[in-house]
Amino acid sequence: MERDRLWLMNDLPKEKVDRLAKEAGVSKLLARIFLSRGVDDPDYIKDFLNPTLDKLNDPFELRDMEKAADRIIKAVHNNEKILIYGDYDVDGVTSTSILYDFFSKHNADVCYYIPDRLNEGYGISMVAAEKISDMDIDLIITVDCGITAFEEVKYFTDKNIDIIITDHHECRESVPDACAVVNPHRLDCTYSFKELAGVGVAYKLLEALAKKMGIQGIERRYLDLVALGTVADVVPLLGENRIIVKYGLSMIEKTSNIGLRSLIKVAGAENREINSFLLSFILAPRINAAGRIGDASRAVRLLTTDDEEEALKIAKELDEQNIYRKQNELAILEEAVNTIETDINLSKEKVIVVAGEGWHHGIIGIVSSKITEKYYRPSILISIDGDAAKGSARSIEGFNLFKALTHCEGILEKYGGHEQAAGLALKPENIDEFRRMINEYADSVLGEDDLVPRMKIDVSITGEDMTIDNCKELKLLAPFGEGNPLPVLRYDNLKVGQIRSVGQDSKHAKIRFDDNGAVIDGIFFNSGDLVECYGEADFVDVVCSMEVNSWNGRENVQLNIKDIRPAGAMERQNKFYFSLDGCIDFIIPQEDNIVDEVLAKLPAIDYPGGIGEAIDVFSARGEKTAILINSPASLEYIENVLKKASLSVEIKYGIFYSFLPHDNIESVSIVVNPHPEGALLSSFDRVILYGAWISKDYVYQIVRKIDLSRVYVYNKIIIDFIEDDIVLKRQDMAAVYKYLKSGSKEDNRVVLEDLFAVARDVSRKYHIPMNYFKVKTAIQVFEELSLVKKLPYGQKGHIIILNDIGNNRTNLENSCLFRSMQMLLENIYI
Repeated sequence: MERDRLWLMNDLPKEKVDRLAKEAGVSKLLARIFLSRGVDDPDYIKDFLNPTLDKLNDPFELRDMEKAADRIIKAVHNNEKILIYGDYDVDGVTSTSILYDFFSKHNADVCYYIPDRLNEGYGISMVAAEKISDMDIDLIITVDCGITAFEEVKYFTDKNIDIIITDHHECRESVPDACAVVNPHRLDCTYSFKELAGVGVAYKLLEALAKKMGIQGIERRYLDLVALGTVADVVPLLGENRIIVKYGLSMIEKTSNIGLRSLIKVAGAENREINSFLLSFILAPRINAAGRIGDASRAVRLLTTDDEEEALKIAKELDEQNIYRKQNELAILEEAVNTIETDINLSKEKVIVVAGEGWHHGIIGIVSSKITEKYYRPSILISIDGDAAKGSARSIEGFNLFKALTHCEGILEKYGGHEQAAGLALKPENIDEFRRMINEYADSVLGEDDLVPRMKIDVSITGEDMTIDNCKELKLLAPFGEGNPLPVLRYDNLKVGQIRSVGQDSKHAKIRFDDNGAVIDGIFFNSGDLVECYGEADFVDVVCSMEVNSWNGRENVQLNIKDIRPAGAMERQNKFYFSLDGCIDFIIPQEDNIVDEVLAKLPAIDYPGGIGEAIDVFSARGEKTAILINSPASLEYIENVLKKASLSVEIKYGIFYSFLPHDNIESVSIVVNPHPEGALLSSFDRVILYGAWISKDYVYQIVRKIDLSRVYVYNKIIIDFIEDDIVLKRQDMAAVYKYLKSGSKEDNRVVLEDLFAVARDVSRKYHIPMNYFKVKTAIQVFEELSLVKKLPYGQKGHIIILNDIGNNRTNLENSCLFRSMQMLLENIYI
């Protein structure tokens, strides 16, 4: 049930682009990207492109930070035993690692505790609390968890164990009664940047401690791990997160962290560019494998050890477990998809809830992400183990998982997380009721339109934008990630020159495009089957990113394709010529004086704001208006005018080809190539002829059936067309006939299933402009000349029987249709 994605793009006024480019000192392309993302402040752009550590906020602006720092320093001075309570994902592991290493290097009595994902689950559990109470701990510092651990915090305080919570997950109205609770999401916290990862909050704690201890700046040695945890936790890479990751990435390139170096080596990434993609998809999964499959504390050991041999050993173990994780992930995914396809009614359930016996708790979150990506709806995968069930959830834009789970908290034993990702626990017997409740909530907040996958596009580009300098400037926006994605570009009307599958198992598609003679390379990963969908000379629109490809010492700009579809311009053109063929007759003779007399009487209208203003005026009067057009360019222009108008004014409009429906006619109806005998134009208050027309005889055939008092011409009637698109030439006729001959069988039959495909094939084979209309008309000429006999075949095809003409030559001038089409060239502007 994978669905076509809706391409979304903002309209950007040229004057705003020019002004911002000048004031911010960036290219127009970069200015357009910032404007598309809602940024129009030149000073913000300058700061964004030049992030510096001195722009980080004061850590003491965080609520309770002063309390937390004072209590920790007291513990260090009094040699109290400190325990860092972490989490088993990358965010929790890196948070634990930086605090543990910092305290160890300052001679604190410190240890750490990472809960077991399978037996204890996320956050502080009573099982873990009871274990810790026997460890003679004086102070607990949580990282990346604890904000909902009310019962467990009370348990510790009753045992006279102080606890400091540092977390970044969403809060309830109240927080646990701990010694200090540091979380930017606290309702009473005025900290200006709310989107820190757990490791970001832990880093702010180190920054505060360093200030208090008079060693300010020493915390920066941990920015490599802070960047890793921040990227892995998929928080927005804006504000402080952007600064942290920008500096952290450069530190990773030459990191002194032995464990991180070993992980990079084992992952085969030593000679690769260190960027957010590498952190997200190469390093993070291997660290996560420690907690998903085995003991997450090994990952902390990896990132804090000074022993190179030990680091390499742990890194290899994590790499092996990551392979095992992938195998398990695929098995769970296949089982989940099978359940969804057979047991779940997606037309009624907006949230997918799937449960399975014995699914690995550490892997279901990854599978949930893939399910959400595949079906574009929130998904929750639940693993049942005896009388317990644990779930992981992932969401789509517009659906807050934390609020949804709060709606269901009456039947949940435990839950927590973010708007887009969450975890939960419940009894197996409550799964069906949970499914009902969360879908009840979803019905109240999600409409059907919310379940259509969206692709947000920054800007459209043309061949002029395809430069190495532009690619380099776009990299100034890095690091890319959540909240700051790689620029998404739209490139329209590209002609496919070559297309082939490449890579292992032909997994990817390599496409060479032609843009008016300019050759542009593109790669579409994981889409090798495109070779079955598109061929040479097809026109397509693509959504892509732009990158520099280096090969054999040469650099060129290529497109990294994200989505592709038949060119809107080509689809519009095909529909245009298909309808044109059904509505225009070039053979019907008219007396020029009658035609000219009627057309000359039609009043002309014109408005300073163009046809858009005319539509606004007539719509405001409540008049039903039909706009008649007879050229692809006019259609494209009218569509753009109406799209813009409908954003500001509630104008309902419809676009129809040749015929209008008998009911539900919109207040503004665009009729493309209206049929003279059946357009139902008499029901309109006003009929406007707009743009260029192929033939004045055709215009006359239309208007003679309407009350002329309601017919207007916008500006003036123009008789014009693109010659190569309409008029058959001798070389066109020869090419089509050769094509038919080459495809004929022994019985002289040719089956043409789709004349659109025939037009494409003729264009490729004979290198001439060809379309459906010209192919269809050529066949009509051949039939008139008794060269062929045609039989209908489907809606868009023919069966052609070639007649035996021996060596006789045929004069095309003997065809009335061919002669009539040549006479079109004699038309002039009225």
